[in-house]
Amino acid sequence: MYGAIINAVLVVLGTTIGMIIGKFLKEELQNQLVIAMGLCVIYIGIDGMLEMTSALNMLLSMSIGTLIGNIIDLDAMIVKLGDKIQKKFSSSSPIASGFVNASLLFCVGGMAIVGSIQDGLTSDYSILLMKGIIDAVSAIVLAAKYGIGVYFSAGFVFIYEGILSVLALVIAPILTDECIVQLSAVGSLVLLAVGLNMLNVIKAKPMNMVLAIIFSAILTIVFNI
Repeated sequence: MYGAIINAVLVVLGTTIGMIIGKFLKEELQNQLVIAMGLCVIYIGIDGMLEMTSALNMLLSMSIGTLIGNIIDLDAMIVKLGDKIQKKFSSSSPIASGFVNASLLFCVGGMAIVGSIQDGLTSDYSILLMKGIIDAVSAIVLAAKYGIGVYFSAGFVFIYEGILSVLALVIAPILTDECIVQLSAVGSLVLLAVGLNMLNVIKAKPMNMVLAIIFSAILTIVFNI
């Protein structure tokens, strides 16, 4: 759990810095920084994808996960939550956009999954510490562009990674190394969609793809059996 706390605190720190210096960053510069971070996210996504051990697993998990995710429409649920927060604090600031984009960026990907599992199983939070530093830099850029909404993503990060750490203790007996690698690869593919969205290359709803990560783990276990 320490890793989740550290990660969340670093997000708050980065957001605070972004809120302070954001007014000194011109809109064009903010856009360029977002593009730069989008490229970094794409790189991290591609790098994680290359570790996959089964293309069939990725194909099936992405298909099933995206289908169910869109039927449930997880993206709409998150947006509605952000909108409620936005209405409570301000009707003009893009709190929903900041919350959704930051939560996706910080929570979807191999580092969040593997780091949380490692923290839960061995109390080694080194991966989440590294991820937290990356998130802090990203939070500066996001806070400069979206404002206060990025703060709320810190809570989402803590809950998400905290739950994963706790679940790691429960499912430890059936969580193989291959399973971790495969679900991390699928998470990285979803992260790639986030990066492409940041660059306005595609108009996807990555949050509706998140269930693919869970199905990837399930399929890996079933195929091994």
